[in-house]
Amino acid sequence: MFGLSESELFFYGGIAMMAAAGILVVLCIVIFTCTGRRIKKKLEQEYGKPQR
Repeated sequence: MFGLSESELFFYGGIAMMAAAGILVVLCIVIFTCTGRRIKKKLEQEYGKPQR
């Protein structure tokens, strides 16, 4: 296909999959951090600050 053997395709494909997984992890962390702050603010408005 690209002049690569089957084992090289698996190797580079694995590297590409790991990079995609890393990008998705960073994206999920950003999304959950933003939504978590929004939920925390809403809960503090409705129920007050948590007791410690």
